[in-house]
Amino acid sequence: MPRPLWTGSLSFGLVNVPVQLVSATRDRDVRFHQVRSGTGERIEMRRVVADSDDEVAWDEMARGWETEDGEIVVLTEDDFAGAAPERTRTVDIDLFVDLDEIDPIFFNHPYWLLPAGEGDGPSRAYRLLRDVMAKADQVAIGRIVMRAKEHLVAVREQHGLLSLTTMRFADEIRDPHDTGAIPEGEASEPTEEEVADAVALIEEMTADWEPERYQDSHRARLLGLIEEKRRSGEVRIPEPEPEPEPQRASKDLLAALEESLAKARGEKKVPGTRSPAKRGAVGSTGAKPRSRAKRS
Repeated sequence: MPRPLWTGSLSFGLVNVPVQLVSATRDRDVRFHQVRSGTGERIEMRRVVADSDDEVAWDEMARGWETEDGEIVVLTEDDFAGAAPERTRTVDIDLFVDLDEIDPIFFNHPYWLLPAGEGDGPSRAYRLLRDVMAKADQVAIGRIVMRAKEHLVAVREQHGLLSLTTMRFADEIRDPHDTGAIPEGEASEPTEEEVADAVALIEEMTADWEPERYQDSHRARLLGLIEEKRRSGEVRIPEPEPEPEPQRASKDLLAALEESLAKARGEKKVPGTRSPAKRGAVGSTGAKPRSRAKRS
């Protein structure tokens, strides 16, 4: 079992459930050392003062905040204790909401909440909360203090366990209107034919979510490249794929949609023919709706 990152209790009204937190994900990135090119000698990083190159020991390290007029306010680790949240070993539940009410953009890192403690009491309390939350099909919103920082969290039942996902606060989400990139105006408005074909294409590509179908192909290629370099001492560089024509996305949008729709249906596109999807209203393309798995 993974090493617990946090141990405490889940507070649900007057009920306290002993739990421990473990990460629900694992880091599979390929890690490298920084070395000198040609010799493979490892490079050692040192902390030095920018203006004098004097080396700085760990016990001299501090953090600085630069004000608008360029002044550096130096803060030590002891100073940060004044802003630290009250240390608590409890996940305090504030309210329950429907999962569909939460935009996925708010979710951050997932964890498993495992039952903790000995005897039947903690396990019974855990199973009670798990079963009730599964039956209610709702998400508990609360707060947790972890690594000296307070986090907003969402707790729900998943696959027989309680999961806890840290969340972003509302002011951390950039307003999409601030990007200035929302398409507006008649010039960028799609035609009815384009919308009908796009809807039909989505329906043809709709299927149940099977995460096992997707693998980290970049990681596999990178590990293969490392092995090839180890065996032969060199790496074959593939020819780059040609860049797509920049105007195709807008100029030939309808043609690209029809070609994609025909490919999704396994049909051979006949030049000059029209897609049957555009003859009906949007959404009435004749494609059979696929069954969708219930959102968990």
